[in-house]
Amino acid sequence: VLNFKRVKPVSDVWSIAATFYFMLTGAPPRETPKGVDPLAAVLGGLSIPIRARDNNVPKPLAGVIDRALAVDPKKRFQNATELRDALAKAMH
Repeated sequence: VLNFKRVKPVSDVWSIAATFYFMLTGAPPRETPKGVDPLAAVLGGLSIPIRARDNNVPKPLAGVIDRALAVDPKKRFQNATELRDALAKAMH
């Protein structure tokens, strides 16, 4: 958002995982305190582990989503193919 010219596929991984997180829990992965710009939460907050929101999410799937939402981009899946493969493995 702040430097879109340097965005890499790892940013898309976070966005995809955030979408899955919302689909599974009905809540965004990061809290947005009242009166705080939601963009600030996305840029600087920590994600709440998905099983803290919904303990019914299977552990293997939760692990994939939580990793894809890591603050440090180096700890995330580096592209959509890696994320897809991890999701497929978690769902079997």
